[in-house]
Amino acid sequence: MKENDKNNIEDLRFRKILSDTKLSAGENLKFRIMQQIETENSLVRKKAKGSFSILDNMFSVFGVMYAVIAIAAGIVYFSAGKEAVESSYMYLIVILIVSVCSMFWMISLYDERRRKKNQKK
Repeated sequence: MKENDKNNIEDLRFRKILSDTKLSAGENLKFRIMQQIETENSLVRKKAKGSFSILDNMFSVFGVMYAVIAIAAGIVYFSAGKEAVESSYMYLIVILIVSVCSMFWMISLYDERRRKKNQKK
């Protein structure tokens, strides 16, 4: 126990000696340092947090796809009647719209994956 008390007393003396020799920064220096930090923070580009969700992208692309199909079916129905909507010509239009929207969706997914990969580097 006595040896531990001696170490504590020596430790306290050593801390007191070191605290007496410390130099403290002046208020002007502190102000300039804080001003420099704030200036650097304001000049650094803030990363845009692009929240890309696959489901959001999917719903938007396929929502537009179904809207275009509905508009095309409406135009064909009002111009040529029910038989034209059930014809093979309308099926070809629907297949074309679906394939274009699906390709756009796949390209957008690939592009987003490529962007994330480049941001990590």
